[in-house]
Amino acid sequence: MHDSRREAQSLPLLRFAAGAALAGLLLAGAALAAPDPPVLRMPGQPEKAIAPDSLLGRGSMDVRLEDVSGNVTVYHGTPLLDVLEKNGLEVRTMAGERKSAAAVVLVRARDGYTVAFSIGELRNSRANPKVFLVSETANGPLPDNEGPVRTVTYGDPVRSPYALASVEVRTLSENPAQKKP
Repeated sequence: MHDSRREAQSLPLLRFAAGAALAGLLLAGAALAAPDPPVLRMPGQPEKAIAPDSLLGRGSMDVRLEDVSGNVTVYHGTPLLDVLEKNGLEVRTMAGERKSAAAVVLVRARDGYTVAFSIGELRNSRANPKVFLVSETANGPLPDNEGPVRTVTYGDPVRSPYALASVEVRTLSENPAQKKP
């Protein structure tokens, strides 16, 4: 009888240990889950996730990047300006150009690293884009520590953050409407 009482007393402890082990496994599984896609923030619009698949297919480009050792990685993605225009940024009219002249794009990684691009620099390189949002390489999806979306900026590796958390268009100043002569 003494042994059965000890077993009865240890049963809640065993249940607690099993529950704690299960909770630990669930938390570890959540940590191993793929990271969330970055959020796009545009003035006057609700936040929207940038789906990695939306950067592929029609309009996407191969982006070749050579590291200092001469190794080449081919990424697949879309120019940043195209992504912004598809989501409501107007830069093809005089009114749109005036409105966006004092706007910047802040690209923030999950670790907080942030870079900025002016809308003007993106617009001026429209024919030969230099800033891309990419979601895969020629070998497949980006690794979790780089993806699901990263930036590749030709000639400026410091402004090529990976593991993006957000892409935000921010207007620094409002320009007055164009006056007609």
